[in-house]
Amino acid sequence: MTNVESVVLTQRWTVSNFDSLLKLSQPGSCLRSTVFKDDAVPEACWQLCLYPGGKREENANNVSLFLKMSATSPSKEVVLKAEYRFYFLDDNDEPKFSNVNVGEFHAKPPKGGHSWGLRNIPTTKVQNSIRQDKSLVISCHIELIPDVSKVPCKRVPITPSLKLPTTAVPTSFVEREIRMFDNMEGTDMTILAGPVGGEREAFQVHTYKLRAHSDVFQMMLSHDNMREVRDKQIDINDFSPGAVRAMIEFIYSGGIRTEFDVYQATDVMQIAEKYQILALKSSCEQSLLDRLSVNNVLDCITQAEKFNTDVLYDACIDFSSSRLLKIVKINRKMSLVSNQSHITKSHLPGGPQSTSDHATACMEQLCQRDAHPSDRPASEDGQRQRRLSTH
Repeated sequence: MTNVESVVLTQRWTVSNFDSLLKLSQPGSCLRSTVFKDDAVPEACWQLCLYPGGKREENANNVSLFLKMSATSPSKEVVLKAEYRFYFLDDNDEPKFSNVNVGEFHAKPPKGGHSWGLRNIPTTKVQNSIRQDKSLVISCHIELIPDVSKVPCKRVPITPSLKLPTTAVPTSFVEREIRMFDNMEGTDMTILAGPVGGEREAFQVHTYKLRAHSDVFQMMLSHDNMREVRDKQIDINDFSPGAVRAMIEFIYSGGIRTEFDVYQATDVMQIAEKYQILALKSSCEQSLLDRLSVNNVLDCITQAEKFNTDVLYDACIDFSSSRLLKIVKINRKMSLVSNQSHITKSHLPGGPQSTSDHATACMEQLCQRDAHPSDRPASEDGQRQRRLSTH
């Protein structure tokens, strides 16, 4: 990306007792504002020049207003193209008169200055802009682009987004669905969640909701001889109550309603895979994409490999390739790299290594694998399609 930013300068100038100046000033009599400039364009400075009686005899009965650009160095030639706006502001700071122009300002030695502006502003228009205290307030806005030849092009990571087909649903519809779940109205099934012997939580749900959104639940609950159908209870002891709640809330609302970290998201992605709720898995992946940072990118890579989430994996590689040293530094401080056993054991040479060495080798290996996608294990269908990032 080449990030070209425009420079905007403003000058507010108040001229007191302007009603008398308007009546008594001779053509050629000039008032000048203070000089102003911007550090982003050090070679030029600006000044407003106001002629209450007109700039020349032929401009009598008019007001002339000019914007002058001068080179800061008397020996330097400066050429700038700028849009400049003039406003006369009333007592409420509302413009009573305005004018917009674009001009090429060319300051050439030895004179070193160049002006653009208005020669003939009708006196009546200016009189209508004079404030109650007899002053005239002029506001000038200048917009220009600095030397673009000095603006570097930088590589920026692409943050991909999963394109999930969606349909707009009224908020009241979703709220009613969630209310049915929270109030347990008309429920006919219990889901008992959590490890046996640990903290467990019971959720009262509607069978038809489970069957509608999960092929696994559909098969499980469509046969009368299944234990779950007879007992009207589904025992889920391999996932936490939080992951089960997230799955149920998604079934009822169509979205993820709870904030969770990378590891909690992993549980939700895993339960989504087990019960074949692919939209929930994609929503988890998008949530991780939105929160990708130097603090969690290694964890996200691990989970992306574990669950074959290509978009998340590619985003992690793209994100980390330009932030390698920062990721190593942060993970050294937080002592998180030692937890990346899935990556370090699978891809790093044997032998003891320091935490810093682990992080550096891990990220370098991942970046190399991005350049050689054939090194990455294929998915179950035997073919892994790789995305190419565009910069």
